[in-house]
Amino acid sequence: MTVPYRGKALRFRWRKTGKSGSLAEYVYFYERMPGSRVFHARCKKRVINSFINRLNGHVRRSKSGKTIYIEGNGAEDLFRRSMILAGCSQYTRSETKVAEIVGVVAGLGEFETLFWYSKMVEAYEKEGYWGVCRVARAFRTLYEVD
Repeated sequence: MTVPYRGKALRFRWRKTGKSGSLAEYVYFYERMPGSRVFHARCKKRVINSFINRLNGHVRRSKSGKTIYIEGNGAEDLFRRSMILAGCSQYTRSETKVAEIVGVVAGLGEFETLFWYSKMVEAYEKEGYWGVCRVARAFRTLYEVD
């Protein structure tokens, strides 16, 4: 019998969106697998993977490739930064703007990361999609990504 993973995890899924029913890729953030979902955002797997590689994060991937388990010393920080990236990039269509967001999130300090992470989680819990939209807009305006 295998013991369920108790760390941080990201799971990618395809979901129908809008009236047209087009498919979009979503990432779900979990504090402890299985169960406690903290956040979800519309974000491509390749954006998160390249971000994790840029920060030299220690991760383990599932056999299907749909789940990323974040491990090691910097697991908490990498989890927070990935969530900030996903939350901000879901409102951006331009690939160059997403690349700018990746650069800004990678350069954040410890306290800035904690601040934006807590703002995203709070907005997600209280107001859902539109609350996160406001936080992402504030982030992009402050760091002049727009």
